[in-house]
Amino acid sequence: MNGRQAGVALVAAIMLFVATPIIYTAAGNGLFRKPPKPELVLPVGGDGKCVEVTDYMRANHMKLLVHARDRIVRGGELLPKYHIEGCKNCHNKRAEFCDRCHSYAGVKPECFECHYLP
Repeated sequence: MNGRQAGVALVAAIMLFVATPIIYTAAGNGLFRKPPKPELVLPVGGDGKCVEVTDYMRANHMKLLVHARDRIVRGGELLPKYHIEGCKNCHNKRAEFCDRCHSYAGVKPECFECHYLP
């Protein structure tokens, strides 16, 4: 093996050495595959209808709750349709619904610092 081949082999070995933890971490964190969707226990109480359609609620429930909170707490309005207490009528098992989805999305809602949902 001449000097040039040894140099190329050394550079390749160093690159492999540096890339190994990156590849290992990417594979372990699921970057090369889609993570499974959380299994949610769907609501069983109430009238079977949410305040808005499902797709809208999945994407915007946090905005809706913050907006309603501002109107209720700061504006003094009565909005039973959009109050978080109304959510408990159907979504009565927080660990099986709210927490699973929030964990999947990697977010920590502030709602439960004040509101108790079983």
